Amino acid sequence: MPTSARPRGSNTMRVLLIEASGRGFLSHYSHALGMGLQRAGLEVRLLTGRRDELRDWPIPFRKHACLDVGYRAWRCIRNYVSEVKPDIVHLQWVDNPLHALRFVRWAQARGVRVVYTPHNILPHERRWLLMPLYRLLYRCLDQVVARDAHLAWALEELLDTPQERVAHLPGSPNFLAMQSRDSEQASLLPRTPDERLRLLFFGHGSARKGLDSLLSALSERQWSVDTHLLIAGEDVTHSVAPELLARARESIRISVLDRYVAPDEVAVLFRDADLLLMPYNKQCKSPLLDLASALRLPVLRSDRVQGADFREGVHGVTFPHDDPQALRGWLNETAWLERVKKQLESLDDPFVSMDRLAAGHMRLYQHLKASHALSAADGLTAEAPLLTSK
Repeated sequence: MPTSARPRGSNTMRVLLIEASGRGFLSHYSHALGMGLQRAGLEVRLLTGRRDELRDWPIPFRKHACLDVGYRAWRCIRNYVSEVKPDIVHLQWVDNPLHALRFVRWAQARGVRVVYTPHNILPHERRWLLMPLYRLLYRCLDQVVARDAHLAWALEELLDTPQERVAHLPGSPNFLAMQSRDSEQASLLPRTPDERLRLLFFGHGSARKGLDSLLSALSERQWSVDTHLLIAGEDVTHSVAPELLARARESIRISVLDRYVAPDEVAVLFRDADLLLMPYNKQCKSPLLDLASALRLPVLRSDRVQGADFREGVHGVTFPHDDPQALRGWLNETAWLERVKKQLESLDDPFVSMDRLAAGHMRLYQHLKASHALSAADGLTAEAPLLTSK
């Protein structure tokens, strides 16, 4: 149950984070942001999905895994806001723009500032049909956080979001990267003495992720016995013909972990691997790039994979999605891997990245709170300026 409203005289800013999936990147990012904000001195609460896959992981703030999808989730959020009376509600998830729009207007009428970080500015399905509602939603929010410059551009140019309402706050800290190695479980698939190179293909089964293309490319030549491909994830081989997988196994050692992989297992998989393969054939932004960077795993991606902060030669390398020979070339000559690993090890500590992102958010929240106090005092509507995390 929600705790009661703040004690009289308390000046600590209250932030309510909303992320209803409870799984994957959105959940990990929200937990990392919440941890950073709590470390910065804010009072943080997180409302997340009932399927909360991090429910057993210790965190320094209060969390309630109570959200479903649809109208019931938004009704639950309203009830919580009424009880807790936060200064800021920060949405990390929107499942329905109409429900979200109604909530934003309801919260603002009660003096609550509403911020939204759209990890995708439009949904994958019915995006053109829903675009007018999303355009209206973005214009009504107190602030929209863009995690990269491309999102900031699209928010302004494609969805008519006022520039002063867009805050560019880059960074993708991942909660999994902040866990001690001492707390990790044993390897899911221990290396054999002759295993030199472990390749990882990870994710849910989907034809657009190019696993069939990868297996076809690997089948075209014989690979060394010290090279091992691990294919892992829920329904990961769903789109692959059994005969294609069998043919690839004649060319390279392959192991398949076809099931849901829990967060602690994901961290182990990534830290056991030498290279993450992302041969996607449909253009998309993938949070796996952020996770690989956080866990210091080099990436070999197709040119269809986009990320907020991917730097060629630092986080990995890129090949044309329709050129299997280029893919085989990068895998055949792997001297570049050591150079990328050194670059990854030189990146900021995950806690430094988390604190920097939290500091940018705290400045944003403080400005919104001050603007609200000013507008309440003189009857004017003050809008927050563009903020950038340095």
